[in-house]
Amino acid sequence: MKGIKDKYNIRIWNGLFFIALLVFWRFFYANHLLHKEQMQLFLLTFGYLQEHLSVQGGLAIYLGEFITQFFLNKWVAAIVVSALLISLAIGIQKVLKTVSGNGIYLLSFLPVIGYHFILFDPYYKLAGLGAVVLSVWSLVLFLQFKKAKFRTTFGFILLLLNYWFLGGAFFLFALSVILIEVLVKFKPNEEIEANHSLLKIIPAYVIITVLIPYLTRQFLVTDHLLSAYFSRAFYQFSFLLPTPIIIMLVSVPALILIYGWLPKIRVNTFYAIWGTLLLAVLILGSNQLPDLSEEREMSYDNLVQKQDWDGIIQLAENALPIGSQSKLALSLALAKTGEMSTKLFHFNPEPNDFFIPFNIRGQAPVIANEPYYYMGLTNFSKMFCIETIESTPDEKMPVRAVKRLAEDYIIDGQYKLAERYLWYLQRTLFYREWAQNAQQFLYNDEKVTTHPVWGKLRKQRVHDDFYYQYEHNDLALISLLRSDQQNKMAYEYLMGWYLLRKDFDEFLKYLPLVTTFDYKEFPRVYQEALAYIFTLYDEVPENLKQFPVSAEVQQHLNQYAQAFQQGGSQKPEEMKKLFGNTYWYYVHFTEFEDE
Repeated sequence: MKGIKDKYNIRIWNGLFFIALLVFWRFFYANHLLHKEQMQLFLLTFGYLQEHLSVQGGLAIYLGEFITQFFLNKWVAAIVVSALLISLAIGIQKVLKTVSGNGIYLLSFLPVIGYHFILFDPYYKLAGLGAVVLSVWSLVLFLQFKKAKFRTTFGFILLLLNYWFLGGAFFLFALSVILIEVLVKFKPNEEIEANHSLLKIIPAYVIITVLIPYLTRQFLVTDHLLSAYFSRAFYQFSFLLPTPIIIMLVSVPALILIYGWLPKIRVNTFYAIWGTLLLAVLILGSNQLPDLSEEREMSYDNLVQKQDWDGIIQLAENALPIGSQSKLALSLALAKTGEMSTKLFHFNPEPNDFFIPFNIRGQAPVIANEPYYYMGLTNFSKMFCIETIESTPDEKMPVRAVKRLAEDYIIDGQYKLAERYLWYLQRTLFYREWAQNAQQFLYNDEKVTTHPVWGKLRKQRVHDDFYYQYEHNDLALISLLRSDQQNKMAYEYLMGWYLLRKDFDEFLKYLPLVTTFDYKEFPRVYQEALAYIFTLYDEVPENLKQFPVSAEVQQHLNQYAQAFQQGGSQKPEEMKKLFGNTYWYYVHFTEFEDE
């Protein structure tokens, strides 16, 4: 009855921890998991599998990437990660039960909580968690051999398999096996036969653990020493071994040692108290440790990838974007929904919100190409996508960048290059159908011109030659308008660019083009800018009188001017409450240094 009760209790705690993990990964950190899917390209080919199996830790990496490809769905992603973490706990519990026979296995959740916290950092790979889980379950398999002779033989085989397939997780296995054999020897176990050759076996384990990675590096795999020992399964920067990974690898052996020497403890009321404390640590840490601002940035990025422009605007209305990626996403969403010329100043914009600068240091975010792509600047879009691929820390090809490059090359008529990237996509599980459809457009200009998106973007392509200059992106926008005067998105970006920089001369220079677009009424943002500019003249020039400023806008400006003159100039917060969504507030209370 006691054994049944213990089993029942631990299952309840496993269930509670699984629910807590699932809630967090589904509702609070799901965009990090979606982002992992976009930053890899998993190929369903034998060559891809062979490539992974030819290096140490390759199977763990392969399985991690295989699982990650299903992260297109938030629920699937959250369930998979939560299940992996709980399977780690269950594996540890089985090992501890065999080694110690104790009924209290709550400490098995400590490595789970630790790895859960580790995954908050997007640079840690899911493959690392998979490697640790498989290594623990190989310990469970190892303990199935009760006879010392068979256990020793099988232990050496498992150690070699752990190294080649799971990489650095073999340290966890080796240290755990050594401790298990020592504990069984000096603290007899009814289930496991003691090994009487410890003086031979333990040095053998140590020598193999140290020597095999070194020999592998010397004769089989060309890699730096750290990767030879720990593989590339854990961290995207393979030349680093973060301390949390070391702690995780020794945590399971540490639990085996602790439980091996603990006296048998009966389940009592303290059991529930300790379980509640551990669950509280999980929940509190999940509230304090993750970078929720980064999660919010990724949510904007994922919405751009889904082309959910209304969703982006709704997200910004609930809480203003802060980072460069979220601001770029909002600007793009406003342009795609036709609201940039009416709501631009409702979201506290800044002069550099429209584009992300090209940076030769660090990884180029995939989202940086998006505004260029949708306006027809395919060369700039390609430049950023290629830079994203080249700058990934783990040398993986992000599927989102690969897909966008294929589109760019099709639009530009560079079909041979498009074919190259479609080849990769055709060998994926979830992008195969899209790639097969895109394949039909290759070497068929007429078919491309009839495509609802690619045909329009091909028409909008720039015909001028010029260099990329972030600080002079207005020149690129002007070139777009020269190539296609109906490029409304390029026009709104150009006018927004000048208004954000308070460059009234250039704004007025291109204002007459507003009549070439299908505006139902003169855009509100342009009315507010023009109404303010009129106050700078003694007499309004004749050429500007053709642009109407509504009585409502003029009355609103008069109210603003009155409040400003009556002390509002010294009270920016009060003025923001009343006029924060107007261009006039932006002009007076936003500083901008001309680059």
